[in-house]
Amino acid sequence: MCSRLSWLLFAITLGLNALAACGDETTAPPDGHARPAVDSILTATRTASGVPGIVAAVIRSDRIEAVGASGVRRLGAQGQVTADDRFHLGSNVKAMTATLLAMLVEDGTLGWGTTALEPFPELAGTIHPEHAGVTLTQLLQHRAGIEPLTNFAEVPPLPGTPRQQRRLGSGMLLELPPAAPVGTYLYSNGGYGIAAAMAEARTERPWEDLLQSRLLQPLGIAATFGWPAAADPSQPWGHEPTASGWVPHAPDLTTDPLRMPPAIAPAGDLSMSVRDYAKFIQLHLRGLRGQPRLLSGETFARLHTPVEHYAMGWGEVDLEGERTATHDGSTGTFWATVWMQPARDLAVAVLVNAGGERAAAAAGSAAAALLRRYGGVAPAGAVAAARAGR
Repeated sequence: MCSRLSWLLFAITLGLNALAACGDETTAPPDGHARPAVDSILTATRTASGVPGIVAAVIRSDRIEAVGASGVRRLGAQGQVTADDRFHLGSNVKAMTATLLAMLVEDGTLGWGTTALEPFPELAGTIHPEHAGVTLTQLLQHRAGIEPLTNFAEVPPLPGTPRQQRRLGSGMLLELPPAAPVGTYLYSNGGYGIAAAMAEARTERPWEDLLQSRLLQPLGIAATFGWPAAADPSQPWGHEPTASGWVPHAPDLTTDPLRMPPAIAPAGDLSMSVRDYAKFIQLHLRGLRGQPRLLSGETFARLHTPVEHYAMGWGEVDLEGERTATHDGSTGTFWATVWMQPARDLAVAVLVNAGGERAAAAAGSAAAALLRRYGGVAPAGAVAAARAGR
């Protein structure tokens, strides 16, 4: 269980024996048989890694080129995963929250330079002096010195509605001394909770409603806040890694240490199908290719302009000269990964209903194989990537 995000080198296993068995299929140009190609890569990955279920989408700016699925919704139960099943996205939701906040900046509700104190004037006498000038931009870039809260046990029980909990939690976090010098990188779920609370204060609407009405509904995305099987028992269960293998994680626990608390839910507590997740990725792919929707092209560029390696909800890396946006998300029972290469008009998303390093390696291996198969630049060996452990 990760206690903080480590921006480090990780090996994506491109040489899994089962993937090698796919032969030229992972390197040949598209041949019109998109679904079989994706399914065979996913099945090979699942066979080699043992993950319960894995789904993926290959995305172009004008179409979802292919989707695929392999495996089961829950170990020990019947039901095969499909591309229409919902998976938990974890920290890949940060890009959605950042996109929502960018929309509020464009309509004048917030500004990139709006400080955390401005929506909460009552904190003027209690906020730590070094946090008084922290801006929305710094919060979204993880440069506000806010406690990471990647260990959910660090979030105290708070009363009230999710919106009230985010307001209370924001006040508590802003009263603390910076966990790192303001302006330096420190990955923080807490920072995204504060950013969402700022939007809630200005609009008097909860983050959940804002996200639905401003982003998800216009894109035609159906989503679930929380675990997918909590609302529909037939949906995939997450699986926790153990020494003896993965164990299904019940989605309806009264006390769930792996569920993001409401105070920081905007950092990563959302589930959707890979088809719907592809719609959001396509929004950014089109925006970076000069076909913006919902936001201006300038704002899409801002969301993807990094300070060092991290922008706003996206890690930005260079793969053999190819500008690539990427992020991983997990709270321990699912894994999500996305790789986007705008110059090649290509993105791939892979979702797994299991957590831990083996699940991460499986998602990374499948993503690399799909990038190669569909004309992208795949990571080879050890590559720096945004590892959102929470």
